This record gives sequence, structure tokens and C-alpha cells, in this order.
Amino acid sequence: MNKSVYKTVCLNDLIYKLKLSNDDIQKILAEFSCPLNKDVEYFLKLKAIEFEKVNLARTYLVYAINNNDSKLCGVYSLASGHLVLDSKISRAQKKKFFGTTYSFGRHINTHLIGQLSENYHNNYNQLISGTSLIELAFHRIKEKNKYSPSPIIHIDCKNESKLRKFYESVGFSYFGKNQDKDLLIYLMPTKKLDSVSLK
Repeated sequence: MNKSVYKTVCLNDLIYKLKLSNDDIQKILAEFSCPLNKDVEYFLKLKAIEFEKVNLARTYLVYAINNNDSKLCGVYSLASGHLVLDSKISRAQKKKFFGTTYSFGRHINTHLIGQLSENYHNNYNQLISGTSLIELAFHRIKEKNKYSPSPIIHIDCKNESKLRKFYESVGFSYFGKNQDKDLLIYLMPTKKLDSVSLK
């Protein structure tokens, strides 16, 4: 993998600070491809702009900078999530998933990583690893947590061995199934970010 420096651009800034038109933004997003997960590509190209405008999610475009050349190598989106806990959850499970045994009640707001993917267009995925990409998302969550705290980072993923192993390798634990979306729920205590190597 080439050695690159990464620059993250918030889609919200393209809309409101740079005031790019929808057409101009779509040209940028057209450079993204994810054949392994078409849901990410669908979200980015057809929903991300509207989600920004109604404040449902923030999407971040990650560029690899190498010799003054920049390539869109990955994306991630963050939002506020929500979990409803089973009343029978044990103290040991609370410690594992939330990093504490504090009684939160059954309804908990979470930091949700809604989308996360490298860009396979022109093999730009080779410019960044999945671990580096999620570390950038972790860094953003850590900053967000100062102003809008939550004890949990939450991700829903497809029941695929490669995805399960990846999320477990970066600190997530399997929590259960999201029956509404037929996805697996993985959780990680936000306080665990203090021990994660962030870029």
C-alpha cells in the first residue's frame, strides 16, 4: 500500500461553506464505487446530500494525498443511533458493551457509524486500509463525544465472516440482531477510544 497522508472533507462543508451545486457534488461522488456493498454506494450517491440537509447524518470523504495528488479513497458517515436494551441484560454484559455497569435505562442513544467503505474506483482502495479508515471515524467520534456524549459506538453490518472479523479486530463486540434490517449489531464502549491508536 502506498504511503499517503489523509485529508477528510465533510460533505456538509461542500454544500454550505463552498456552496457547490448538487451537480458538482454528484460529480465528486460519481468517483466512488463499492462493488462489495452496493448499499454504501446507493446511500452516498442518492441519499447523502439530503441527509446532510435535514441533519440526519454527516458524511466524510477521505482523500489520500500523495505528491500533491489527491484521490478519493474512502468514505464514512456518522449519525445518532438508538438502542433498546433487554431488561435482562446482566452487569457483565453492561461492562462488556458499555464499559460500565451504570444503569442507563432501556433506551440509549449511540454514536452510529452508518456507512464505512474504501473506494474501489480505479483501485483507490489500495491507498487506505479499512483499519486506517475506521480510525479516522473513531477520531471524529472522539471529538463529537466532547459535545454530544454517548457511552456506545454502534454499527450494523451484514452477517458476513469478513465483516465480523474486521469489526471484532478493531474493538467491537457482537450484541445481537437488528430484526428490522436483518443486520448484526456490534457495539464498542466509547471510552475504549482512549486506548485505540488514533490518527
